[in-house]
Amino acid sequence: MTPECGAHERYKERLAAAQETVLTELFGMGWPGAPHRVVQNAATERWLRRDRRGPAAVRLANRIAAPLASLVPMDLANRMAARQAPGIPFYGPAVPTRGSPESLLDAGALYAGETVARISEIRPAAELVAELTRG
Repeated sequence: MTPECGAHERYKERLAAAQETVLTELFGMGWPGAPHRVVQNAATERWLRRDRRGPAAVRLANRIAAPLASLVPMDLANRMAARQAPGIPFYGPAVPTRGSPESLLDAGALYAGETVARISEIRPAAELVAELTRG
């Protein structure tokens, strides 16, 4: 039996459909000043119109809140992430996982590298490694 990854199924679908990524600091609550590459969603479309890094006020709030955000227990951080919404620009680095609310797909970080456009299908890593080692 092949173990499944913990990613939300729709997150994987969005990665497979993505043609580009954006480097931003929008999802920096508790992780300020660290740019991250993501697939666009409703939050990035709403808040990155003027500055791809994110609004200056949001980046400042992320820096100020970082010491407190790093002390938040993981279960509380997950509950807070579940309440993120595209219209409220205070986003943590939570990733949509299996069991996450659908809303996190449009208000959470959809991490992806620059080569995401080359993905044509989602396959288990074990299957790919086996394929590579046969050759």
